Amino acid sequence: MQAVRPNHQAEAGVLRSLRNVGLLEVVPRDILAEIERSARWIDLAANRIVIDRNEATTDVYFIVRGRVRIVDFLDGRQEVVLADLGSGDNFGELSAIDGNRRSARVMTSEPTLLAALSAAQFNELLLRCPEMATLLLRRFAGLVRAMNGKVTALSSLTAYQRIYMELLRLAQPNPQGDGTWVIRSCPNHQDLASIVGVEREEVGSAIGELARGEIVERKHKSLIIRDYPRLQLLASM
Repeated sequence: MQAVRPNHQAEAGVLRSLRNVGLLEVVPRDILAEIERSARWIDLAANRIVIDRNEATTDVYFIVRGRVRIVDFLDGRQEVVLADLGSGDNFGELSAIDGNRRSARVMTSEPTLLAALSAAQFNELLLRCPEMATLLLRRFAGLVRAMNGKVTALSSLTAYQRIYMELLRLAQPNPQGDGTWVIRSCPNHQDLASIVGVEREEVGSAIGELARGEIVERKHKSLIIRDYPRLQLLASM
C-alpha cells in the first residue's frame, strides 16, 4: 500500500479544536489557540498510511477524531501491532525530538481527523510550556516500562500464553452479573496475531482449544469467558 501524503485540508465545518488532546491539556488557552490556527489539519479515510517506517519526515500528529494503529514488521513480513491510539492521543514526537527516521508505520483504522505540527513548532512549544515537556517525559517513562514488559512476555511466554494473556487483558466483567467475563467486539484472529506476535493459525488453534474446553464461547462479535480462573491458570502455566 502506498503511503498517503496528508496535505489536504479537513472538511469544512469540522470542529478544529485541540482542547481534548491529553498532551496539550497543560498548554495555556491563548497558546493553544495559536497552535490551532497554525496547525496543518488533515482529514483521512480509513486504511491510509499517515507515516511509514524509515520515512525522513518529522511532523507531530494529534488525533482530534478517529483512530490509528502503529505497526512494525518482523523479518519485513509479519505485522506486529505496537499500539492503537484514539481521539486525544498523539504520535510522531520521537522523530521531531531526535531528527531520526520514523521507527514504525502509522495507519488510520477509521476516518480520522489529525492536526500536524512541524518539528520546529513542536520543539518551540516544549520550550514555551515546560509542564508539557514534563508530561511528555512521564509518558516516555510509561512506554519504556510497558515495552520492558512486552519484551519479557515475548521472550519467556509461549505463543498460547501470549494469546491467553491478551484475552485476559481485553476482558471485562460481564454486566449481566453472571460471573462470566466478556470481550465485546473481539479482535479477529489476524489482529490478535499481530498484537501478540504470533501466526494467525496459532490464534485460531488456541481459541479453538478454549472453546472445546468450554472456557470461552463466541456470541456474535463478542467472546464470552466462562471460566476466567481457568484461563488465568493456562496463561501462567
